[in-house]
Amino acid sequence: MANNKKKNISSGKNKAQELFGDSQSVPKPPKQQVRKPKKSIEDFDQSKPLQLELFETLLLNDKQFSNTIEFYDFCPKYFYWRNERVQDKFLDRIERRFQCRGVEYNLSIDPAKVKDSDGVVRDYFPGLVEELVEDALRKLAVDGHGLFLDDQAAVTFTLYELQQELAKTGHTYSLDQIKKALMVCVGTTIHITTPSGETIFSDHLFETVGLNTREDWKGQGKKTKAFVRFNSLVTKSIKEGSWRQFNYEISMRFKHVVSRQLNKRMSHNFTQANLATNYTISLSTMLRDFGLTSYEYARDNLRYIKKALDEMVEKRVIRAYEVEEVFDANRKNKLVDAIIVVKPDLYFANQTIRANIKQREVKQLTGKIRP
Repeated sequence: MANNKKKNISSGKNKAQELFGDSQSVPKPPKQQVRKPKKSIEDFDQSKPLQLELFETLLLNDKQFSNTIEFYDFCPKYFYWRNERVQDKFLDRIERRFQCRGVEYNLSIDPAKVKDSDGVVRDYFPGLVEELVEDALRKLAVDGHGLFLDDQAAVTFTLYELQQELAKTGHTYSLDQIKKALMVCVGTTIHITTPSGETIFSDHLFETVGLNTREDWKGQGKKTKAFVRFNSLVTKSIKEGSWRQFNYEISMRFKHVVSRQLNKRMSHNFTQANLATNYTISLSTMLRDFGLTSYEYARDNLRYIKKALDEMVEKRVIRAYEVEEVFDANRKNKLVDAIIVVKPDLYFANQTIRANIKQREVKQLTGKIRP
């Protein structure tokens, strides 16, 4: 038994090396890094490599699409429920497990410290607003606002542009809410380790956030020009061409967390989607990998998941699904898990074929470019 366990850990380490490179090059935790203060976009070397141009979808008939970043998007880094604060200020680190490509990882999330409007600094975990803001920023990069700053993938925008991008898909936030979300993302740190405890990645969700505020020409308010440098895992994926196209507009309009997460996962992994091929996932896998807070009873968890699946049927991502309930061997009426078989809709299958063609083209071109 001990030999098998050692073999599995070794295999996981090899997979991690595929994702992050040699352990010698793993970024140190942010607290150990010496960062030069860079407050203006002019302080960075700016470039737009071909890999970033391939990341863009500038054609009019591609405007509904954006791109998924497999490993980074699979990390359950968002917290969707109410935080229990200590002394109304502090939050404890969150510890989670997840799998990617069949390899298990441990994820630790350290909260950001953000000064609220009352002047008090409080801890915050990234949640729903931060998830949507990050997806909207990536969409702006896909739509031509992207560039590299010091060889790191970034996006330039105004807060108004970001606010309007969110509003287009039904998410109305004030500028203050958006600014706070940016500060939460740049202040949150994620640590990823193997089951054996080896650190393979540690960094902020956003590398850098820059805001430049000035009075507008009418003097009726403020326009804020801004830039964000994305997480280094996003940069790595863009350079390697390992991202995949997915329907951003449908994803952003989902009301359920599970709908968004499962849509991204299927878009990235279910590359053989067609009417004759099904996608299978368990209830326990979704609870673990999507960062969901589990109800006390499995049946309540399943009821929540079914609502998300019904929404995916409505949005034509799937046409139907089947649920095989798994019961406790000793208590036949106690539900412990469920196997969910998802049948893709023709609309989703056609988009998958299109994404496959796009990825083949990108792989051919990026393979000729030195990262």
